[in-house]
Amino acid sequence: MGEIEAIKKIAEVASAVGFQAGVPAADVAGQLVSFLYANPEHVERFMREGAELFVDGTIQPEWGGLTYRAGNGEILSPADLRDRKDMVRQ
Repeated sequence: MGEIEAIKKIAEVASAVGFQAGVPAADVAGQLVSFLYANPEHVERFMREGAELFVDGTIQPEWGGLTYRAGNGEILSPADLRDRKDMVRQ
């Protein structure tokens, strides 16, 4: 898999999901990069299935690897969110 194809796929999925959810595609792209960075075992599936990983709940902010801005404006790491939700990866 080439880097350009992965970037194109992220942009395509982010645009579609962002449009459907009414949120900026750049925010969705960041969530995708964060998730795939922390979970490289899902890259091949993402390349095949794209937005399906959002639909089935695989991609969630708490499983990412980069900080993000919470709804209240606070900057959190995914580990902070997991702790707050008392989540443990299966």
